[in-house]
Amino acid sequence: MVIEARSSTADLDDARAKLVQSIVGLDDALLDEPGVVGDWSVRQALAHLLAWDAWGVAALVALERGQEFAQPDDDQMNLDWHARTRSLSGETLQRQLRTSRAEMVSLLAGMSDEERAQARYELGGHSMSPDKFIDGFIDHDTEHASEIRAWRKARGHA
Repeated sequence: MVIEARSSTADLDDARAKLVQSIVGLDDALLDEPGVVGDWSVRQALAHLLAWDAWGVAALVALERGQEFAQPDDDQMNLDWHARTRSLSGETLQRQLRTSRAEMVSLLAGMSDEERAQARYELGGHSMSPDKFIDGFIDHDTEHASEIRAWRKARGHA
């Protein structure tokens, strides 16, 4: 059972490492070019992921305390985080992406395998385990990393 817990934490780390790798070496001038993830630029996509990480860490803390935690207003959250990251360099964004993920992994590392597997969170009318909760973050990073890599390849920035 310990292997399973480490595996999902490792998957969480791996997904973030692949996301960060997708922007390594990208000129800062290209961070704001639209059309990478739909109409979004790389910066907007990364701000979006940082926003969800901040929400996820706060949600994990609240849910662990047995408190309710609401789903965010996606649009407002994205706007707020884009404003926060507007002037940051690619290197600073990479650092923030690593730090925010480390916070989440640290929270999960403090749980036993049984705690992580138990469907004990109520969120959006659904019961879920901490492991199920983090699956969404793994999928989210993987999705946007793939889109960024495809955009870089299409633009010759690979």
